[in-house]
Amino acid sequence: MVTPEAAGSAGSAERSQPDYRFDFCGGHVALDFANTVGSRGDQPDEHFNTYGDLIAWAEERGVVTRADAARLKRTAAAEPDAARAAFRRAIRLREALYQVFLRRTAGKAPSADDLATLNRFVADTYRDARLVVDRDRVVLDTGSVADDLERPFATVVRAAVDLLTGDQAPLVGRCADASCGWLFLDTTRNRTRRWCVMKDCGNRAKVRRFRAGPRAKLRIRN
Repeated sequence: MVTPEAAGSAGSAERSQPDYRFDFCGGHVALDFANTVGSRGDQPDEHFNTYGDLIAWAEERGVVTRADAARLKRTAAAEPDAARAAFRRAIRLREALYQVFLRRTAGKAPSADDLATLNRFVADTYRDARLVVDRDRVVLDTGSVADDLERPFATVVRAAVDLLTGDQAPLVGRCADASCGWLFLDTTRNRTRRWCVMKDCGNRAKVRRFRAGPRAKLRIRN
């Protein structure tokens, strides 16, 4: 399990890497959330080190609005202990999701521990859920308020439930670069996607193949 090292600053409302821009090549909210650790198969590069990082991801991904992100930052700054607790729960959710979807890429059922962890988040998310009218539609409201420090979780959990129980579950794939480990939703016609991002992992594989010479057995497909 990947865990952030800077535990002392976990409750900070500020970003740990202000210039970093999150990558959403997973093509799905739950997968993009799981992909907030780079190089999982090599030397993990953690991008969630503070609660502020979690807020930044949620805003960039469209999980919360800019105004809601600002409110969450103010709440986190005023309640650092609560922000730290929310941050730690976010990491537990992310790691459980990653393991559940990783096993799904191999056609395997989730482990009992990971499923139990995810089910606790599902129970919390849907505890106060209700159907409400939004303009001309009926939508599911999970009941979280704008300044609830765990508000970003609700959208991620709902997205994960929809993906795991829906027709797109078999489309979850894992980057063919063993050092990467990122997940993605393969919506190609013949399910031929191999890389999280061709220009990154795919090109690195091509370079390795070139350096290995004509005897290399690795087959690279665009």
